[in-house]
Amino acid sequence: MSDASLLREKGYSHNVVHEFDRRNLVRGFVLKGGKPTLLLIAEENLGSPESLLDLPVLESLLGSSSITYEDGVVDGLSLVSQSKVEQVILDESVFDRECIYLKTAGRNSAVELNPEDLRKVLADLGFDSESDRPKLIPYDFGYAAAGEMTRHRVISGIQPSGDMTLGNYLGAIINWKKQIEQYDENFFFLADLHSLTVLPDPADLRDRIRQTVMTLVACGLDLDKAVLFRQSDLGGYHAQLGWIFSCLTPEGRLEQMTQFKDKSQKQQVVGTGLKTYPILMAADIALYQATLVPVGDDQRQHLELCREIVRRFNHRYGYAMPVPKADIPKVLARVKSLTDGIKKMSKSDENRDGCVYLLDSPDEISRKMKRAKTDSDPTLRFDEENRPEVTNLLSMFKVLSGRDSEPDAAIEAHFEGKGAGGLKKN
Repeated sequence: MSDASLLREKGYSHNVVHEFDRRNLVRGFVLKGGKPTLLLIAEENLGSPESLLDLPVLESLLGSSSITYEDGVVDGLSLVSQSKVEQVILDESVFDRECIYLKTAGRNSAVELNPEDLRKVLADLGFDSESDRPKLIPYDFGYAAAGEMTRHRVISGIQPSGDMTLGNYLGAIINWKKQIEQYDENFFFLADLHSLTVLPDPADLRDRIRQTVMTLVACGLDLDKAVLFRQSDLGGYHAQLGWIFSCLTPEGRLEQMTQFKDKSQKQQVVGTGLKTYPILMAADIALYQATLVPVGDDQRQHLELCREIVRRFNHRYGYAMPVPKADIPKVLARVKSLTDGIKKMSKSDENRDGCVYLLDSPDEISRKMKRAKTDSDPTLRFDEENRPEVTNLLSMFKVLSGRDSEPDAAIEAHFEGKGAGGLKKN
């Protein structure tokens, strides 16, 4: 069975063409390692014919150190349907194209296909990256920052809107301090343009900016090793690139953003800036050629959109900027409220008992921790799904005590028999 006949059988729209843009050609290769694997990759990302790709990258994706590959194959989807491969590595950069082409057995012919339909047909055949045992491995072979780069440029921002919380410290600042020692170039900024989505009082915003700078310095941010700046000081450049990016971004993608859905429900008047916020964020990152972006779990979706926009820009206008990668903390990717383990600890939370503010007095912090919500089970275990409040407190202790590299079991053993009261005292 050919790819064309398989697509016809599944009812996916396609054409067999003889003239096509080879830059949009997706080539298939069979990798042999632990499991037979089909690699679907854009021809422009193949590298030299001798090396095909950097094999260590493929080995890291497959968890095998003995990868070999066969010559290019045609009708790769047919191999999937016949159960001749157990997993698929799919080049993410193909999704930035309006259409793609799969090489056929004919000398100069190809199957023209919508990129999203490629993902759908793979899912239809049982290859889904969201399954418990993922058989589909998406990877950006286009312009992603290579993990082996000797120099990394890191950028991250923080909004000067509201009093800074323990969530800001654990979710961002403490990681910034580590990254300054780990990476070569570090840029951090006060995202005052982003703060305008909630229409702050101008005088209050100016005070918040000063207070945020002083708090960051007091928390140990070493400005001899990193750059700290105000976003609006270079706002013209941010806004210009944001406008270009907005012209490349479908409106529907912005409406899919979870934060837009949540925040728009809380505001009586929803400004356009709230919807286009992720586009300005993408410009913040791309403008500085950043390769790594430290983000909390709540910003993961925005960074994925940023990666899409940058890949789309590079594909349309030529390579100009690296596709950044997320640097998400392994512990406390999202610090939760003390009163509700489902919500994140937020500066905008109306219930101030849910947040520990960095400028709270020791007595106030002690009072809030004693009243922090837990549950009736006296044993303390990490269980994000069933015991989010206890997991949140255990994670806080793990990071603040400097034991974030230890396994969860060691922290649980430390509190064995002490109950929630013992945890809150620590």
